[in-house]
Parts: sequence; structure tokens; C-alpha cells
Amino acid sequence: MKNFFLISAPLVFTVGYWVFDGARVSLWANKVETREEIPVIEGMPELGTQTKVTWKEEFVCGIETPVFGLVLSLVLFTVLICKKRGLKNMFS
Repeated sequence: MKNFFLISAPLVFTVGYWVFDGARVSLWANKVETREEIPVIEGMPELGTQTKVTWKEEFVCGIETPVFGLVLSLVLFTVLICKKRGLKNMFS
């Protein structure tokens, strides 16, 4: 049972972090854009608006995060299986 938790911990942690951060199915991002509608002439939005884009430096998880967790869990699973088989062969 302890081995199951050890193997699944990286996958659970990375998927949880990915979902908490927004579950984006894209690559990692270092900057996030925020769009704001501002009027062309201040105080008169009926004359039209324009979009102001500002970039904020922030790390946002991508799909790589749960993939890395899955790979790490598979590596741990492989190591533990090889370790068990190696111990059985040593004592036979």
C-alpha cells in the first residue's frame, strides 16, 4: 500500500496543481495577458472603445505538468518492479 502512494503521489500532485492553475491544454506560459476595454474619448464610451492589452509576468501551467507527473510515476513504478524482481532472484 505504501508503494502505491509513493508511485501515485507525483501524478496526483501534478494533476492537482494543473487543475488548480486552470487546466489549460496548452504549453507553459511565462506571461499572461489582460484585456481592458477603454473608451477612445474619456467619458464618452458611445463614440467607441479600444482594447488595451497588458502583459503580466506569471507562470501558468500547461499540459506538460501532468505529463511530467505521469512519466515520473511510471519511472517509480518501473524501479519498484525491478527492485522486487531483483530481490526475488537474489534469494532463489
